[in-house]
Amino acid sequence: MLMQRYLAVLATALLFGYAAPASSSDANKTLSEALERALPSLVSSGDYWSTSKLYFQLASARSRMNEAAAACAALSQSLAYYRKALAKDTGAPLYEVAPAGGDDAGMQEIRSKFHCTRAQFG
Repeated sequence: MLMQRYLAVLATALLFGYAAPASSSDANKTLSEALERALPSLVSSGDYWSTSKLYFQLASARSRMNEAAAACAALSQSLAYYRKALAKDTGAPLYEVAPAGGDDAGMQEIRSKFHCTRAQFG
């Protein structure tokens, strides 16, 4: 039921965001707002994988709008929920899934694509 709601919200956001004859900036803003409205119910459901994906989509939309700080914040949330999902699925403690200083080449590349500094990114 909740997944159907999530998919409906996402589909609506995509339709309004990309089917309207508006500028891409308006489309990204509409998409961003729809994603932000969908996030609280998804977070409360405990579906960390979907929450991580939605935060990543929000980071992408914010990046396209040249809102680097907001994009980096959403990207950081995406990573946090990704780690929670991994810990939940594996049963491993969060500190094992997300070791301190997890700043490998992959994370550096993702941060650079979003123009995030290490200080902006959790």
